[in-house]
Amino acid sequence: NSETQTLNAKLNLTKETEQWAHKANLAALSNSSDDTTTAEKYSLALQSDRKLDERSFLYVIGTYEDDRFSGFDYQATFGLGYGYKIIDNDERTLTLEAGPGYRVNAVENGDDEKEVTLRLAETYVWQFSETAEFNQYLIVEGGDDNTISKFGASVKSALTGTLALKLGVDIKHTDKVPAGRDDTDTETY
Repeated sequence: NSETQTLNAKLNLTKETEQWAHKANLAALSNSSDDTTTAEKYSLALQSDRKLDERSFLYVIGTYEDDRFSGFDYQATFGLGYGYKIIDNDERTLTLEAGPGYRVNAVENGDDEKEVTLRLAETYVWQFSETAEFNQYLIVEGGDDNTISKFGASVKSALTGTLALKLGVDIKHTDKVPAGRDDTDTETY
């Protein structure tokens, strides 16, 4: 007896050349039930890697997130640093990244939090069969005022040449959130 509408869209674009690797991730999430919006979030992440050799690279990254239910008008980061592929073969890839950054947390009805951060990131990909892979990531951006951690894990299986099934979870934990807000946001897909 209720009407529910849900939109969960993600677009990941990559371009790689001999010297560069570029990544763009766009996401939109919206949910409403009986004309009441219960979730609305938009995010964009752009990263460019300048390859130094087969395994190491320098990166620059920018992110923007507008979560209408987080207590923040938006959260934006900019960072740069060094990355290294600890494991890099046909089946597995494990990449670590570290570097300084700058974050703006635009608090609803409050003062913006602006701070220098340290960004640590890890990405793991395991191609465990010809048609299936496991993906996992962990990102921690810590500053004097706030620490934001993101963790995600998913399994993707190709059904046909152009169709795949993906199941996963994304978890975001913010140490200090505006009053009345949860510090952990979980999204399953």
